[in-house]
Amino acid sequence: MRLARGLLLTSVLSASLAGGVSASAARTPTAEDGTLTVRDGRGAIAVRLKGSVIGRLGKGTLTVTETVDGATIVVRGHDRPPLFRGLTTTYTGTNIRFRIAHDKRVGVRLYGKGLNFSAVGRGDGWMDGLGDPAAGIFFDGSYSMNGQPYQSLPDLRTRFELVLPPPPPEGASSPTRPRG
Repeated sequence: MRLARGLLLTSVLSASLAGGVSASAARTPTAEDGTLTVRDGRGAIAVRLKGSVIGRLGKGTLTVTETVDGATIVVRGHDRPPLFRGLTTTYTGTNIRFRIAHDKRVGVRLYGKGLNFSAVGRGDGWMDGLGDPAAGIFFDGSYSMNGQPYQSLPDLRTRFELVLPPPPPEGASSPTRPRG
């Protein structure tokens, strides 16, 4: 009788473990944090993310929209007092340095020139470079997503997803996922 109970307990535990393993194997992998880096940007860039943004704005406007429970926001170097509107704060000036982090969604919009920043997290956004050959502006900065080679900021508003792509299937290689 004791042996029968032991065998029954062992078989129930084995079945539940096997079910858990097969269920976890069937799930899609969770998304990992993506990265966006902008160098010497001239234009407008907006990102809504769970994560952090750190950088510098040579001249222009930084707008931060946070959630009710607050985010870590450190901004230095703005020329004018910040403009507060509900949960949105706008900073204007030259040589603005900033660090913004939150484990909930926070919105960051940068407009101007001398955009140098890095963002890490999960979210989405758009970018629009201000290159205009007719006006003599041939370089509007460069950006890199998820460790890819730098490329020129787009001249038209372009949406992006800030998330690291899932790994390729076994045996396949992917040019979009950095190694390391």
